[in-house]
Amino acid sequence: MDPANDKSNDALQPAATPVLSDRYALSALDFAVVSFFVAAYLLFYYLPLPTVGVWRDITVGRTILEESQLPQHPVQLPLAATSSYRATNWLADLSLALINRAGGPEAISLASTLVACGFLLFVYFVLCRGEAPKWLKLVAVALAAATLLFQWQGLTPAMASSVPLALLLAPLAIFARWREAEGTPSIWTWIIAPIAIVAWANTHWTFIAGPLLISAIAKGVAYDSLFAGKTLRETLGSRKVQAWAWLAQLCWFATLLNPWGFGVWAEAFEQIVRPLDGSAPLVLASGPGVIVALLVAALAFLLRRSKAPVHGGDVMLFVVATILAACNTHFALTLVAVATMVCLPMTVGMFPQREAAKSPVSTEKNEEPRPLRFAFTLLSLLAIWIGFALSPISASVLGGTPRSLAKAINDPPLGVVRYLNEHPRERFIFAPVAWSDFIAFATVDSPDMFATSDFDRLPQQAKFDYRGLVQGGAQWQRILDRYDVDTLVIDKRTQSEFATQVVGDLNAEWELAWESDRALIVQRRIAG
Repeated sequence: MDPANDKSNDALQPAATPVLSDRYALSALDFAVVSFFVAAYLLFYYLPLPTVGVWRDITVGRTILEESQLPQHPVQLPLAATSSYRATNWLADLSLALINRAGGPEAISLASTLVACGFLLFVYFVLCRGEAPKWLKLVAVALAAATLLFQWQGLTPAMASSVPLALLLAPLAIFARWREAEGTPSIWTWIIAPIAIVAWANTHWTFIAGPLLISAIAKGVAYDSLFAGKTLRETLGSRKVQAWAWLAQLCWFATLLNPWGFGVWAEAFEQIVRPLDGSAPLVLASGPGVIVALLVAALAFLLRRSKAPVHGGDVMLFVVATILAACNTHFALTLVAVATMVCLPMTVGMFPQREAAKSPVSTEKNEEPRPLRFAFTLLSLLAIWIGFALSPISASVLGGTPRSLAKAINDPPLGVVRYLNEHPRERFIFAPVAWSDFIAFATVDSPDMFATSDFDRLPQQAKFDYRGLVQGGAQWQRILDRYDVDTLVIDKRTQSEFATQVVGDLNAEWELAWESDRALIVQRRIAG
């Protein structure tokens, strides 16, 4: 038989098909989503860390590591030693100290970026579940990014609290059992929710949002039962209502698993009534205020126009989160997350769904297979690579000059710290609050500070004297003598008149120790 005419093996040859699946062929909208996350990563990474807040928390964490116990008064703030103080943020402070030990301020900056971007990914992939259009999901992520941006202070305990918040909401968003007729909490909710509450209660005082949100679902479920025509007795005896009520009680109990017991609740209520960490009640004429107003308007619109069923648990979740956000701006991120979880399912059917993309590979015999279109996939990979290459972390892989400390931190007093480290001695330093946290963190001999970002914990007289000095008090020597302060640091750009007055008042007791174009240091002369 002629081998050229032998076709017996043709049937054994498989038909040529593309190797890659069409699910890897991203669209233009997918490319926009990837570009948004890359831009957010670069933005948060290049935002300089402030000189207040985070460095105080690192100092507290270092103290915990060194002394193996929680501090009983504000660290390096002796004038506030008699004030009521609980290190309720100890878990976040300890984590910050370990991160700083591993890589210094650059590691803190990277960790801040990863936490912020990780929360945005959580919003997009976990909270934005369902059939809502991708552009609407991108809007929800943009609102979360704007909330983080308006409150950006680096990896503070408030930022760290977004991790247990995400952990708490994840099983709720994935299973959403309160929307089902007989939906009791999933096993993952029973396991993860208490763990998240315990971590949150030891991270930041905003933990009170956790049990309140679970209680809101329980109340909403009970309302749905009553609205369906059941009696109060039948509602209270419902297995679904009882399950959510028991979960809420478990979460309330979990808040007590901390070194301070009920003291964390006293701290939380004190922070809401009289904030000590820079937060404040919500103001509508502000960035977070506008976001909250938009979310409330969106829910009102959806309640009127949405064809999806409205559940009491969703409404109660939104109401509780809104009240919390109105009480304190630290809860704005909680509201954004809850609103995303509540509002997106209500948009089902309101937007035309695009027809499912047909497979680019034809199975008909007489039709040539169409090539897959991976242009936007390649562009997305390119955007990710560009984001990595432009970020400061790429210097360790691609080479180049690492980012300087002056760029990683917003206007740090490096010259002041350098002088104090080169001339070590036991000190009690009076410096502007904007510099005090960083000076206490970066100075090797751990000096005591007159005032730090824990300023509100000072006695009233100390607050009055501090304000008088930073504004250029004529009796500066008398005030410093009263508190036995031996080192005065002045920011010449914001206290130019005070700097001129101090230099003119120098005498045998005080001397000009160091001066630059932006700061000066005046010290008490050492006797003998």
